[in-house]
Amino acid sequence: MPDYPIYAYKEMLDEEFPFKIEVRRPLTMNRHLHAHEHLQLCYMLSGSCLHWAAGQQYVLTKGDLFSIPPFQEHRLEERNAMDFVMIQVDFMPHAINESFRDMSQIQTFVDFAYIRPLISEADLMPKMTLPPSTQTVVENLLQVTLVEWEEKEEGYKLAIKAELLKLLVITCRQYQRYSQMQSPNERQIVAHHREAFYEAIAYMETHYQEELHLEGMAAKALMAASYFSHMLKLVRGKSFIELLSAIRIQASMELLRGTDLSVTEIALRVGYNHISHFNRTFKKHTGVTPGDYRKHQT
Repeated sequence: MPDYPIYAYKEMLDEEFPFKIEVRRPLTMNRHLHAHEHLQLCYMLSGSCLHWAAGQQYVLTKGDLFSIPPFQEHRLEERNAMDFVMIQVDFMPHAINESFRDMSQIQTFVDFAYIRPLISEADLMPKMTLPPSTQTVVENLLQVTLVEWEEKEEGYKLAIKAELLKLLVITCRQYQRYSQMQSPNERQIVAHHREAFYEAIAYMETHYQEELHLEGMAAKALMAASYFSHMLKLVRGKSFIELLSAIRIQASMELLRGTDLSVTEIALRVGYNHISHFNRTFKKHTGVTPGDYRKHQT
């Protein structure tokens, strides 16, 4: 277990609308090492401070946008007693829209917010400095969001969702331009980590009959186990156990429809060593037993 607290998003955010926006200054910054289950996007409005993340120190100045992905240890620190103002946005992706439980449609944002900050290469800074014109747009957007959050007038959640979606789109487009200025080696490192994650999913989809464990699949994905499970939830809408079960049950349904194999043989073929566990899982996913499912397919 880590020697710093990891906050579940339900401890810090409203479960119905998991979103929060705050202004951070030297007197209100979090100086203690911590991590959280939700995503955090931060924008430096003015001044400068130090940011410690994954054991490394980074200097933040006006116009910097950076991401704190789930489970990443981090803290802020003053820089030579300098003043600063930072806007901090905490949210779970499904706060925007339930469909954002599947983030695969905005791969560029996933690269910036979830993949890149994990990479410990010293030359890969986990931040992006926005050009002046984009800074103005982002600052106006964040100001509108702050007002909506503080005043909470009728419809404020819809208004915040709209502004948050704009922020994600701006981040996507800006990171796409930003990544084009990186060296081929830097782009290759990010691509390698992204590909490792999707290769781990592909392995689950083709080796589901094997005894698969979260730790082993996370290692293939070049991620810690808790982070890998969170990323699966993000891009596929399911945790490791949920996704593996769904893959196995889908395969068993195909075998029930297309073969004369017994239910016990099918259970073994899709990775279940205990027929009772297979029956319970199948009914949980489909609402019927494997036998009843087969009867209704003929």
